[in-house]
Amino acid sequence: MAKRQTWLEQLNRYVLPLVVVGIGLYGTWDLIVQPLANFQPPASTCDTNLLTVTVLKPSPQPGQPPRRVQAPKGLPIVVPAGEKRIFSVLVENPEEKSVVYQWRPTYGQFDSRVTIEPEGTYTAPRSLVNDTITIEATLQGCSAAKRTIEIAVVPSAKLPLSDQPLPSLTPDPLATPTTPSTLPTIDPFTEPPRSRRKPEGR
Repeated sequence: MAKRQTWLEQLNRYVLPLVVVGIGLYGTWDLIVQPLANFQPPASTCDTNLLTVTVLKPSPQPGQPPRRVQAPKGLPIVVPAGEKRIFSVLVENPEEKSVVYQWRPTYGQFDSRVTIEPEGTYTAPRSLVNDTITIEATLQGCSAAKRTIEIAVVPSAKLPLSDQPLPSLTPDPLATPTTPSTLPTIDPFTEPPRSRRKPEGR
């Protein structure tokens, strides 16, 4: 005669395998299924490669192309006060993404500070200063690239002298002081003194 199983033994016989299966399913969900469900491809990171910055002088004659302006290495680009220059930027963009350009001068002005075109028109200030222009280009989804251009603003022949700043009148402390000379005052209404002639000896 077979021994009758108690209720505890029957419970262990059915429940224990169910618990083991449940733990296995939970581990599979927690370690495999859930990470796959929440998986996102890493965001593509790229850098904007700013190749060249070209400075152009607009032609005074309509229909003529602008002329390229260059400066010796290590020296700023010379721009007369109040004149305009065109800055043209070349960015490496093989995928033809949209590009945003920002133009930041210290003293001068650009027609627009932010453009989607690779050109910006700069107007030099009327003061004789050294201006610094920061050009920033940003490809869509990429980090920005910056380039700095130094400008030396010089007097312009086109501006009247009243519009151009005067040189400083502060005396040089190292200069040798000079004594002002005193000149005699002449009254234009008085007759000049007549020279007296000595009488000839007899």
